[in-house]
Amino acid sequence: MNSSETSANETHQTNDKARTLAAAKWGDALDAGFQIIPNVLVRGQAKLGLDALDVVILLNVNMHWWQPEDLPYPQPRVIASRMGVSIRTVERRLEVLEQKGLLHRLAPEKLPKQIARRRIDLGGLINRLQIFSRTNLSTRMKRSELDTSLEA
Repeated sequence: MNSSETSANETHQTNDKARTLAAAKWGDALDAGFQIIPNVLVRGQAKLGLDALDVVILLNVNMHWWQPEDLPYPQPRVIASRMGVSIRTVERRLEVLEQKGLLHRLAPEKLPKQIARRRIDLGGLINRLQIFSRTNLSTRMKRSELDTSLEA
């Protein structure tokens, strides 16, 4: 087995283990689908200026995003229906998230015999979360080094 096959096998085993652990926690609910969200989104929501509505809207957008290159295009009316808020509330919050640079809504795509779809790029949010993550990890490492030096 070459190194790329070994790496692919290890990744597959890691994914299987993660799925097994998640299933142990969530049971059959995972069969309906699940999403991966970095913890730093929850930990950093206040620093990002996000309220509860914003976070749930972002979770709804992410729910439709499976491939990095295939940006999601959930309809505001679908998100609003899931959340129990008005379509206009979702549209306003998407506008605010865009003004904050956390997402970018692309121009609507007209498709034959279909409702126009408007893809959402979460690149701004990802960049901000990566910055928070690096800062958080750096702080944790410094704290760990301090704890180690105090024990010596």
